[in-house]
Amino acid sequence: MKKRRALSLLEILFAIGFLTVILVAFAAVYPAAYRLNRKSAKATIAAKTASTIGAEILALPFDSPSFSTTSQPNLSALAQDISGTGAIRTFVTQQMRSTIPAGYEVRAQAIRVALYGVVDPSGLTNDIGGRFAQVQVTTYYNDSNTGGAEKSVTIISGKAENRDVR
Repeated sequence: MKKRRALSLLEILFAIGFLTVILVAFAAVYPAAYRLNRKSAKATIAAKTASTIGAEILALPFDSPSFSTTSQPNLSALAQDISGTGAIRTFVTQQMRSTIPAGYEVRAQAIRVALYGVVDPSGLTNDIGGRFAQVQVTTYYNDSNTGGAEKSVTIISGKAENRDVR
């Protein structure tokens, strides 16, 4: 009768010890990975919110700077509001269609609109066949991983209006 070879007690103990070391290492890394995942998810939501608002602003027309709370907003009026207390504030509080998720905030003072390639009051122009609008939007949120510290994500996007200059 042939003798079958089996695992010895020492081999089984080594295998259990090796698995224990692997499980302890995984358990040590898991909480840090979970926090990083939550932090990345919050930053992604903030970036998507800022991007959505920036896209909504860039969808506005390049019109003359006539703006009121009842008129359709335009990029020229938003660009003239450097402090964020006039046309931009009115746009954010009354006319913006984008939804801001709970726990996130978009402040009118943190939105900047700049126009390039437009005719200045002296009549000179740096216009080469069109205009360009640049929008900067910052979204704020509180990060529970850092004791509730306020974090922010800023997105800068642009839009060109090409015209046929004859």
